[in-house]
Amino acid sequence: MYNRISHFILTALFMLCSSFYASAEQQHEKFATLDWTVAETLLALGENPVAVGDKKSYTKWVAYPELPDSTIDLGVRMQPNLELLIPFAQNAESSQLIFINSSFYTSATPMLSQFSRKVEIVDFYGEGYIWRHVIEATKKIAQLIGKDNAFEQLIANYKQKIDEIRPHLQSLMHRPIALVQFIDTRHLRIYAQNSLLGAVLFQLGFENAWNGSHNQWGFETIDITQLAKLPTNTRLVVIKPYPANVKHDLKYNTLWQHLRLSADPVVLPAIWTFGGIPSAQRFAESLKESLLNGGEIW
Repeated sequence: MYNRISHFILTALFMLCSSFYASAEQQHEKFATLDWTVAETLLALGENPVAVGDKKSYTKWVAYPELPDSTIDLGVRMQPNLELLIPFAQNAESSQLIFINSSFYTSATPMLSQFSRKVEIVDFYGEGYIWRHVIEATKKIAQLIGKDNAFEQLIANYKQKIDEIRPHLQSLMHRPIALVQFIDTRHLRIYAQNSLLGAVLFQLGFENAWNGSHNQWGFETIDITQLAKLPTNTRLVVIKPYPANVKHDLKYNTLWQHLRLSADPVVLPAIWTFGGIPSAQRFAESLKESLLNGGEIW
């Protein structure tokens, strides 16, 4: 009897200790990425990335959620400065650093593996419906960092926000929306329904003015003259950033001045158009605020 009780106690202690050490090991795991969409998703799930590719440009193109000051800037995303990762590990086997990248950075995996325990790949954009890829990639990241509950909460919060915003915009839905980013004064990216922001437009109940072709990221590069082919009641929504000379040059562009949609464009702040759920929600909130109260100045 005594031996059975002792065996039971020892087994319980072993299981408890194993659980403790497994938990402790997970707590020591650090996550890094070259990809801004992964970075914003980690932040939204409550995990601060210890290192990110081109942190400085992240603040310009993505902006929010903000990266903490402690996050290391690895420099150029396709050619990161890996010497900055040396403090995290003397060798890959002992490292607790894990990289999570999109497939766009697959070619960097061999060199990243020298400084990290493993490199995981997620795909936000691929063949088929983009929104489904965004959800699945977000879920995978949450699983990798051990925050499944945070994923469920993130999705619930997003759906709630869309449901809150939609009624406020009902009176404005008679005009289709053209979502664009200026590359220069003659060329733009225009976003189709099967893009991140196009999916949000659909969820809010708007018609997308662009029914033309698009690439796997959901946009088409067009000449400014093609804006004249959009429906006459189209509302133009311009997403920052754009080249500094755009406002000045468009002022003297005869074609632009004769376009009906140039009369009342709505200008949104910088939003990562190739992002995940955080960018999608920020777009929905910014669109509502701009349509109801006026957007940013050129």
